[in-house]
Amino acid sequence: MKNILTAVMFFFGLIPAVYSQDKIITINNDTIDCKINKVSRNTIYFDLNTLGVKSSGEMPLNKVSGYIVAKKTSPEVQTKTNTGSDNRFRFGLSGGAGYLLGSTQNAEEQMVSQGFTLEQAESYYNDMKLGITASADIYLLIPPDYGVGIKYKFFYNSSSTEGFIDPQDGVHLYYTTYRENIYVNFAGISFFYQQFMGSQKSLVLNSSISTGLTTYRDEAEYLHGYYLLTGKNVGIDLGIGLEYFLTSRISLGADLSVFYSSIRKVKITDGTSSSTIELDKENYENLSRIDLSAGIRIYF
Repeated sequence: MKNILTAVMFFFGLIPAVYSQDKIITINNDTIDCKINKVSRNTIYFDLNTLGVKSSGEMPLNKVSGYIVAKKTSPEVQTKTNTGSDNRFRFGLSGGAGYLLGSTQNAEEQMVSQGFTLEQAESYYNDMKLGITASADIYLLIPPDYGVGIKYKFFYNSSSTEGFIDPQDGVHLYYTTYRENIYVNFAGISFFYQQFMGSQKSLVLNSSISTGLTTYRDEAEYLHGYYLLTGKNVGIDLGIGLEYFLTSRISLGADLSVFYSSIRKVKITDGTSSSTIELDKENYENLSRIDLSAGIRIYF
């Protein structure tokens, strides 16, 4: 009788454990019986009890098609949703190419007036249009889909030409090298928004707007002289991007952005003296460009 009573008590003791189990359904239609502890932005955390042996596990949400959380009355079937996040920060690194949007007509005309041919001037500024860009950003994530942080962007372009120039004085003819190396840095506060896409939540569409300080540095060589031109102004960057999650914390992304800034006052140094010049409106140094880049994103 005692053995029967013990078996009955053991059987009824198992019923709550069996029927209170949660379930995770994977994208391969496998079912995991477990106890779900937490569902974050990218990961589901759970406990397993196998023949009395307890263990803990986790699974990226992009591997989960749905899950069932047992309730007191009836189980609740849920699809993957972001009920919270254990990732507080997002860090990104990118590199790519940038294309300047400003007109170079006035600059070409000035170059021709100095004695260069029209072909030299057009070729020179066509080369200046395309440059190398790199960026880094870090955001504090604000659930469910927002973030605020700091963005840094870098742009470099250069061009060079050489040959005989005619100063149009009827006497002299010079052979010279005309070269520029331009560096543009931007750093500022940035606001971020992201939206998960698809049933597996492995794709994320995001957008950002940033504003901050732009610094300009032009290292120029002309007629065997070397000159440094510097300036600064406010800059604005607008971007959209697409991310693909490799794991719950690492993604690859591609971004398209538009950057706007212009330099209206420059300081010119030749190594011995310096002067500051207010530029006329038609001679503003237009730094506006389109950037296309790709990189890695790390969530932690």
